[in-house]
Amino acid sequence: MAGLYIHIPFCHHKCIYCDFYSIAQSFDKSVYVDTLVKEIEHRKDFLKGRLDTIYFGGGTPSLLKVEDVARIFESIHSNFSLNPDNEITFEANPENITKEYIQQLRDLGVNRISLGVQSFNDKDLKLINRSHNSLVARKAIETILENNIENISIDLISNLPYTTLSSWEENLRIFLEYSLPHISCYTLMREEGTMLDRLLKKEKLSLLSEEDALKQLDLTMDILEENGYNHYETSSYAKPGFHSRHNMSYWTFQDYLGIGAGAHSYKEGLRMWNEDDVYSYTERINRGEFFSKEREEILEEKDKYNEYVMLASRMKKGLKDSYVKEKFPQYYSYFSRQISKLVKENFLTQDLTLTTKGWYLQDEMILTLALD
Repeated sequence: MAGLYIHIPFCHHKCIYCDFYSIAQSFDKSVYVDTLVKEIEHRKDFLKGRLDTIYFGGGTPSLLKVEDVARIFESIHSNFSLNPDNEITFEANPENITKEYIQQLRDLGVNRISLGVQSFNDKDLKLINRSHNSLVARKAIETILENNIENISIDLISNLPYTTLSSWEENLRIFLEYSLPHISCYTLMREEGTMLDRLLKKEKLSLLSEEDALKQLDLTMDILEENGYNHYETSSYAKPGFHSRHNMSYWTFQDYLGIGAGAHSYKEGLRMWNEDDVYSYTERINRGEFFSKEREEILEEKDKYNEYVMLASRMKKGLKDSYVKEKFPQYYSYFSRQISKLVKENFLTQDLTLTTKGWYLQDEMILTLALD
């Protein structure tokens, strides 16, 4: 299984919580797409076999003109083979969704839309600096469904400063009205350097208490699981057969190639990344410089073990005793001792799947298992 990630770093403006690489100022998007095409052509041999997944992320990919998206797809098809049942995800903001745009994306091969709704509450949306309102979000979902893309995921954010338990429940109930197959429910986190971080430091905003945040998490798990959604990863819930295949490749150490400013790649223990700057990225690629030892890391066995612990602890299926025994025999004795503690303390079941306590205290569980 191999995945291709395309990073589109453009946004109208930054949301207050965002620490992903994106730029709000103007930049010639056609020049950036030219650069993506050059990088795709020169890195076509990084992955072996056919592509199983393609993911356009950002930033806001839906700010691209369809003609530019088509140029990227033309380059992908010229340089890679695709499995016939591939998953091709395109992140979009509700305000960019039109009937024509969705039809054109579908005709290019996009078969999954990840829609950045974040909230169906207009007060929340204004606070976090989103460009759409609840009505626009609802209309976007309906437009996508009407134009024959049924594999839709939406993002919602819990623990927003003004979100009550009842308003969070209303968010989930609206989502359920559409019977969409996938949802990512993120808890608002304070990231250093974001607008949210600055507002909190100035005491112009405050986060909800840990108790209130856990109540929202409880409600999320209860309502979604009651309605047939499998809580398969920390923030991810899906109907049967609709897990995000692309994201699963990250969480299970599959090879993937990242194209674009700020994009990361991984192959057989080698991690590589592009600089978080669209200007220097574009200049470098256009000079014909596609690799740099300064932006790559070969993971040692200890690093691979710690990464496995961190990623497996995020998934409901949890950790696999047999996997550690096979892949990391030198650490197996330590792992077994630590796992016994976590089972005894009710972080994990006997078959090492996450308990409710495990979902709540994943960081503590990871620290227990990780090597110094």
